[in-house]
Amino acid sequence: MTDWEKQLNRRAAVMDKAEKARDEDIAAARLDGRTFRQIGAWAGINHESARKICLRVNGHTRTREEHERDTS
Repeated sequence: MTDWEKQLNRRAAVMDKAEKARDEDIAAARLDGRTFRQIGAWAGINHESARKICLRVNGHTRTREEHERDTS
């Protein structure tokens, strides 16, 4: 018999890990100069969600070049 509680907890943990990795990839793509619309299309989310993820992960929404220029 399946222990549904354990199985669903495991699946939730895997999904959380995958979502965290996706968010880190989204933030890295932005740092590398990709647009929010590009990133959103690639990740299957809208561009505003991509922007919010970048803000949360990177602490800003700029590209690496913009960030370095603005903080120099």
